[in-house]
Amino acid sequence: MSVWAILVAAGRGERLGLDQPKAFAKLGEDPLLAEPLRRLEESDWVDAIVVVAPPAWEEPAILLAEELGAGKVVSVVAGGETRTDSVRAGLAEVRDEAVAVLVHDAARPLVTDDVIGRVLAPLSQGWDGVVPGLAVADTLKRVGDGGAVVETVPRDGLWAVQTPQAFPADVLRRAYEGDAEATDCAALVEGRGGRVTVVEGDARLLKITTPADLERVASWL
Repeated sequence: MSVWAILVAAGRGERLGLDQPKAFAKLGEDPLLAEPLRRLEESDWVDAIVVVAPPAWEEPAILLAEELGAGKVVSVVAGGETRTDSVRAGLAEVRDEAVAVLVHDAARPLVTDDVIGRVLAPLSQGWDGVVPGLAVADTLKRVGDGGAVVETVPRDGLWAVQTPQAFPADVLRRAYEGDAEATDCAALVEGRGGRVTVVEGDARLLKITTPADLERVASWL
């Protein structure tokens, strides 16, 4: 089947304290975007890549793809105000030939072939979406105004969900019709009655949000 990857890299990254978007923060010697782009390019599971770049940073993203020799990149588009808008912009570039779509956040740069394979495999069993995740191990508390604990939330059955997330292309397109918003693609699929399953993720698929996250991920390269 033809698998297209949407690499979402349009985040502003204010908490990194930089004067440039998160995708172009330094991870080792290269821009952060280089690491997940290189890994998707080298994956045998992925046939084509759409990069969703920060607005006005499309040209640097194209140049980076060329420097990496990322021949699978078929389009670089500007992201929107929200993650949902950015995925929708990327999805518009996915051609009709695509059977499955993989959506991955560039802020989780250490994506592996093992995880990609794990999220794609259940699609052949009729699932409408597959997400990687880690079972929650910590005690969870809901906190109200002023830091007061409102309740302790049972953690049974709770998972911290990651990307990449995989979907049949037609299912994902239908999920992005209209103007609904969500923090991940699976929530939109679920909202339309889609069946989504969870597979084992990877502890190294850390989402980079702070300078400490950036340093930690760099130490794993």
